Amino acid sequence: MASTVHEGDLDLSHLTTAEGLKLPERIRGDLDLRGLTTAEGLKLPEGIGDLDLRGLTTAEGLKLPEGIRRSLYLSGLTTAEGLKLPERIRGRLDLSGLTTAEGLKLPERIQGSLNLRGLTTAEGLKLPERIQGSLNLRGLTTAEGLKLPERIQGSLNLAGLTSPEGLELPEDIHGRLDLRGLTTAVGLKLPWYVNQNLDLRGLTSAVGLKLPKRILGNLNLSGLATAEGLKLPDRIQGSLNLRGLTLVEGLKLPEHVGDDINLWSLDEDEYDQEVHGPELGGKVHFSNPRSNRN
Repeated sequence: MASTVHEGDLDLSHLTTAEGLKLPERIRGDLDLRGLTTAEGLKLPEGIGDLDLRGLTTAEGLKLPEGIRRSLYLSGLTTAEGLKLPERIRGRLDLSGLTTAEGLKLPERIQGSLNLRGLTTAEGLKLPERIQGSLNLRGLTTAEGLKLPERIQGSLNLAGLTSPEGLELPEDIHGRLDLRGLTTAVGLKLPWYVNQNLDLRGLTSAVGLKLPKRILGNLNLSGLATAEGLKLPDRIQGSLNLRGLTLVEGLKLPEHVGDDINLWSLDEDEYDQEVHGPELGGKVHFSNPRSNRN
């Protein structure tokens, strides 16, 4: 007979069915049931830390605890039909397998990260007002209907967007901002500062691009072939990737770059450290450093 309270983690990842499974009334640790493909016969206790049910392909018959002390993994679900999430999740919520938000009701507050990278459209998606971790929506190809939280404490991944049309970014993003899929900056309104990396590698032109005043991580603009119209921030704390530039004309580098500058496509003779060079914490590379290794 199972004890009333289980101290520590419980790894039952080898189980493929809950038939005959009697869990403790309370688990003071993590519960791993990733091998289950159906919730039939599953009775979950309260007080779980991490709950791993990533093998479930349907939420039919699934009754989750009212609260999860840490993270909840349900990445195997492709639809939210029948899914009733806990009112509070103190860690991350992984629903990366969902291809539609239809019927999805998220908790009002998620204290960790939210992974919805499988969604290709924001139709029916209602996000929490505040996410204290990262938000992964890299599968979205359009921002139509997308209403982002006012504040994201972690990173925001929107790598699948090709156009900024309809995109309203939060003023406060504390982590990385991944917009690598954008092919145009026309209509793009970026936050006034980004606390970590900013990835805009898909841009081939700086037309319409207004960068944040401060970037505390790396800036990736590797798709630009020309610096025409490019106005960089005064300070970039990390590295600056301009490896696609073939012409130095119009290039005005920041006053300070805290790490390396990549100018792989530029002729070294065209670069004048006194004219172009900022206060630099790293090196200026005119070729891929990896290709120069013996």
